[in-house]
Amino acid sequence: MVLMKKKWLGLGLGILIMVIAYFLPETAGLTQAGKMAIAILLTGIVLWVTEVMPLAITALLLMVCLPYFDILNWSTTWSKFISSVIFFVIATFAITVALIKTSLATRIAGVLVRWSKGDPKGLVLGFMVGSALLSSVCNNVPTCSLFMSLALSILITDNAIPGKSNLGKCLMIGIPFGTMIGGAMTPAGTSINIMAIGLLEEATGMTISFLDWMLMGIPFAVIMVPISWLSLIMIFKPEAISQKSEDTINNMVISAGRLTSQEKKIIAIIGVMLVAWIASTWVPWLDATGIAVMGLIAFFFPGIEVLTWDEFVKGVSWEVILMIGGVQAVAAGIMATGAANWLVDGIMAGAANWSTPMLAGAAASVMTILHAICPVGPAICGMATVPISGLALLAGASPAVLTMIVALGAAITFILPLDCVPLITYSKGYYKMGDMVKAGIVPTFAMILVCAFVLPVLGTLIGI
Repeated sequence: MVLMKKKWLGLGLGILIMVIAYFLPETAGLTQAGKMAIAILLTGIVLWVTEVMPLAITALLLMVCLPYFDILNWSTTWSKFISSVIFFVIATFAITVALIKTSLATRIAGVLVRWSKGDPKGLVLGFMVGSALLSSVCNNVPTCSLFMSLALSILITDNAIPGKSNLGKCLMIGIPFGTMIGGAMTPAGTSINIMAIGLLEEATGMTISFLDWMLMGIPFAVIMVPISWLSLIMIFKPEAISQKSEDTINNMVISAGRLTSQEKKIIAIIGVMLVAWIASTWVPWLDATGIAVMGLIAFFFPGIEVLTWDEFVKGVSWEVILMIGGVQAVAAGIMATGAANWLVDGIMAGAANWSTPMLAGAAASVMTILHAICPVGPAICGMATVPISGLALLAGASPAVLTMIVALGAAITFILPLDCVPLITYSKGYYKMGDMVKAGIVPTFAMILVCAFVLPVLGTLIGI
């Protein structure tokens, strides 16, 4: 009953936004079509937050509204839905499905457990580092699920009580923290990264190469993982683990045995893809999306065949695909009507005189707030990338760096477990919402400072 009321309230508010926008008089620099394009996006945010319909269906609704309000014609609307971003994201889901079939996560966890030598603080760091490493090439949700399962085996063996065990709190908050941070290390880490790069290209004609992203993303992760870990273990001092718990993970590694032929093929294909992605920085005919699609094909190639079609289809999040396509179309409408320029010139013009650190810090702060209000990464990425990259051009800052900051803010949240990644571990009951707030305050401010002072310097050093 409460959920139904929430849905009707969201639907009513969305309709009200559209009606008010339609009858508002045009302002200088903002046409009727531009006004409605902004209204459609705001309506979408309301519908997403109140969960009126499935996220992907809402994205499709926003997209089909574009022609009816003379924002884009039908053929342009359909063409803006499909882009290289869609194919890249589909291909990266194949990497995720393939990695899940291997025992790689278990092996990583085993190495890290042995490295920690029974120290609970080291164990928490190990799980955060392990989840960060895997999520650099694997989608965040399955990575978080994999490491959560491994952590649960330790907690259950240790009879850790949900809600009372500090080790449980540290692991169940630390794993999504590590996963989200690790997703920033490469463009393939999360679909939001690829989406942001695509929107940057559409809006400015600029791009971020795979290597350039890594040269900023890896230092970001190297800084943020230890800070997040320190925040966790200082607030929730984890209790010691038993030898039996260590043996549980070690036995899982032993039972996995040596790498199978299938696992070797999967690791080899992903390794070749990573090398090719990095090489695409200097070799023009190596296209990042083309490499991703070729990798997808290789998983099915005769003699390799490490995936079946059914496994692949089940592993693709079609909701994410449809949502990204719909948001891309709406973003294209905002650009085509001049609404993006109006947002930059009319609302954000004062920021054009800010220094790069001020601008970058403000962008990171805005994204942090937006993610707390609307825990739907692709939506806020689509809403913010175009105006913020435009503002960067106006201010003489790097649109590429600001776009990366937008992507980080859309993909990472340390404050509330409302995003799909922390929700996975939150559902197990080992921590309360307030626990994540306490543990996430320091990492949140640290991320804003890193975005303001570190990423712009790295961007300057690598020339973007």
